[in-house]
Amino acid sequence: MTNLLHRLPLPGTRTPAAPARPRRTPTAQEIVAERYRERTDPRPGDWAYAHLLDLRLALAEQLAGASGRWLDLGAGTSPYRELLPGARLETAEMRGGEDLSADHELDDEGLSSLPDGSFDGVLSTQVLEHVTDPDRHLREALRLLRPGGTLVLSTHGVWEEHGGQDLWRWTADGLTAQAERAGFTVDRAVKLTCGPRGLLLLLRHHGRQHGWPGGGPVGLLLRALALADRLRPRVLDDYLDRVFADLGRAEGPAEPFYLDILLAATKPRTPENPERDAK
Repeated sequence: MTNLLHRLPLPGTRTPAAPARPRRTPTAQEIVAERYRERTDPRPGDWAYAHLLDLRLALAEQLAGASGRWLDLGAGTSPYRELLPGARLETAEMRGGEDLSADHELDDEGLSSLPDGSFDGVLSTQVLEHVTDPDRHLREALRLLRPGGTLVLSTHGVWEEHGGQDLWRWTADGLTAQAERAGFTVDRAVKLTCGPRGLLLLLRHHGRQHGWPGGGPVGLLLRALALADRLRPRVLDDYLDRVFADLGRAEGPAEPFYLDILLAATKPRTPENPERDAK
């Protein structure tokens, strides 16, 4: 078995490999379509399956029963719109974003010209880590909500740099404190893809991207993992769902390591009048 593993041409090793057929570079439209599919229909074997599944399930639970007028703020392709069947969902995006048919355009600072208190709910998924000023994004969401309106927001805890401008990461307590400073009352902060469920996903992803050098028992173990992933891409995801499904979502201090945070917050009915722009 040891000799077999050391002869396999795994990615990132110096083992000579047979010439591979050149792969066609996907178009921008194909890349966007695949990102949309991964978020609307996460499948075992996808590179971030466990994380995207946990995020979708948490959003579905939080958005169940949503009604009235909602805004997807920084919508991109708005992959979670079907989770709000009872709401009238509109989209807002900056010019040049993934969704060229957004209902409302955001300016270069991520602000809109919509009137105060226009919406019953604001959805913001995986946007906050990319904006130059997270406080301004939160204050804009607060401004657009009617008193008593709901913000549902997700962003990263631990994650690799991605998606062009990528500026921020949070802890659950840190995100809660920042939303409260913006004027929200935080209802809950849910940690997503926690502990070994998140760690093993990141380990597999690194192996797919960079491979593992050989040498010693640890190198052998990592190469065996890469071999199993190559032969059956869903094998790790099946294991994570079977053994660590309960770590998809957690609240409180029990799980200190997590890949994402889902925040649910409310605009107070007696507004505290936060400034729209920092002075």
